[in-house]
Amino acid sequence: MRGVVAALGNFDGVHLGHQEVLRRAVEEGRRRDMKVVAATFHPHPRTVLGAGNPPKLLTPVALRCEVLLRYGADEAWVIPFDLDLSRKSPEQFVRDVLVGEVGAEVVVVGANFRFGHRAAGDFQDLLRLMREAGGTAVAVQVRGADMERGISSTRIRALISEGEVTEAAGLLGRPYVLRGEVVVGDMRGRTIGFPTANVLPDPDAVIPARGVYAGFVRVGEEDYAACTNVGVAPTFQRAESRVEAYLLDFEGDLYGRAVDVSFVRRIREERRFSGIDELKGQVQKDVQEARLITDGLG
Repeated sequence: MRGVVAALGNFDGVHLGHQEVLRRAVEEGRRRDMKVVAATFHPHPRTVLGAGNPPKLLTPVALRCEVLLRYGADEAWVIPFDLDLSRKSPEQFVRDVLVGEVGAEVVVVGANFRFGHRAAGDFQDLLRLMREAGGTAVAVQVRGADMERGISSTRIRALISEGEVTEAAGLLGRPYVLRGEVVVGDMRGRTIGFPTANVLPDPDAVIPARGVYAGFVRVGEEDYAACTNVGVAPTFQRAESRVEAYLLDFEGDLYGRAVDVSFVRRIREERRFSGIDELKGQVQKDVQEARLITDGLG
């Protein structure tokens, strides 16, 4: 044993339920004077096991690790999920991974956590096996986890996919964020006085429903209020959907830079306009509303 408290879970989204698990791990770490490690899995188990279509991710693994550290973990540990890991018995998983690799003396999980081959192990198995190894385990009853409309990554993904980003933020404890590189787009925004950053998100990330959103774009350590369009720009009959953010008070070149686009509220659905003048007038209204929504939030 090396004196580590491990918060263990998939943690996609690091939503309010996950934060309760992490908060309890931090409390255990402080009480025992131990380092707190947030241990997550990558890729998503369904990607490896082929159990239906793998879900899009709320937090691709690099962003997830950053958020876990932000919420109190001393270290984020990514457990590679592959077929070999999926075939480990509960006993092997505790011995080889939790104790052998992570060095856990205390493991904190949600009360419904399952582990081992075919999810054969439950919390009582985890507690028994950790005690046999000289440690212990703690279960956290995550509020709302058993409710149909409670806190879950699955529900949050659905809300974002439907454009309900404000409700999703309430379950995440913060606005939803897409991280991506700014790439060259059509540059049509410049022609109507609203140059946008064409953000190429992680292909595994959940993309909000088509529409116009108020939110922010983080560039380095600075947050800028933004009006972001997600969609195909039907006025111009573009084929593919894009994420294009107009930063309200920014001047400069963003090409090639990674930025975080956050979604605070959906302003309207995407729609087709009769021409450039009507589009420009609507964008002016959208930007004004985005400013009103984000004022005082940044």
